[in-house]
Amino acid sequence: MPAAPHHPPHGSGQGRTEPPGRDYCYYGYRLRSILPLESLPPLPPGGSADVILEHGDVPPVLNPLRWENRFFQVDTLGRGLVTLGGSLRFLVTGGRTLRINDATPDARRDMETLLQGAVAGVVLHQRGVLALHASCVAEQGRAVAISGASGQGKSTLAAALAAQGLSLLSDDVTRIDTTAVTMLAFPGPSRVRLWPDAAKALNHTPESLQTGRTGHPKRLLVLPPAPGPVPLTALLRLSIDTGLKRPTLTRLTGKASLLPLEDLVYRLHLSHQLGRSGEIFQALTSLISRVPVYNLARTGDVRDLPELTALVRQVLADDTAQ
Repeated sequence: MPAAPHHPPHGSGQGRTEPPGRDYCYYGYRLRSILPLESLPPLPPGGSADVILEHGDVPPVLNPLRWENRFFQVDTLGRGLVTLGGSLRFLVTGGRTLRINDATPDARRDMETLLQGAVAGVVLHQRGVLALHASCVAEQGRAVAISGASGQGKSTLAAALAAQGLSLLSDDVTRIDTTAVTMLAFPGPSRVRLWPDAAKALNHTPESLQTGRTGHPKRLLVLPPAPGPVPLTALLRLSIDTGLKRPTLTRLTGKASLLPLEDLVYRLHLSHQLGRSGEIFQALTSLISRVPVYNLARTGDVRDLPELTALVRQVLADDTAQ
């Protein structure tokens, strides 16, 4: 049986000794880091830390190991190990403690990239909240999540909408609170990772942008941090259909709005190994019952971006999408 997830207290932190460091906003949580972080908006001191980033020894293999793939390991206690290139490692415990093994300046960019994606997924799953595999944008107090499998163009579309004045809440991983009276999307790091051709399509010179990760061609577009959380008013399931001549927007209902689950949930198999299958299905069922879901099908050509952004803005402006 999968390890039972550890749901840490979301309260005041009474009985804990507050660690040193600077405070940052991390998917709606107060992250206290011993290391400076460029990708997260700072918070004023004074509150109790929800998540702590520390530097220390991190084993290359968890023991007793229950599951692993190329980037992740999960042990029988529900701890998660995230590894990049075999050398940079994060140990994530209870959705609260993040320990990194390399704090050198050369590792900082890769560290922050992991914080934005893989590590965030482990943290959110361990904390028992819904982590959508989605980018999220907002306008005038309304948010829309753009979900989909890797390679469908979520980040490119979010960046194109940001260029039109929308706020980027999060890229690739979006925390959704399905327990609130109004469903809420929380802000993550205000950075988008783009392939060079996507950067060019958005009028950026790829060489002028930093790489998001050592040895990887994706480029990093840094945007202003967005305030949040923001009420979620729609969910778009982005897909590519090369047979289309132009993008289409179709309302989904029933199972079609829910399946396939692996395109909706960030690292679905990881969440299963952390014992969250039932919780996630319940959260998604709540989501699709309260928020309209659409299939946004694109041609796969970056030249369809103007029509895609117009369709997203149509959804945001639709008074029925509430």
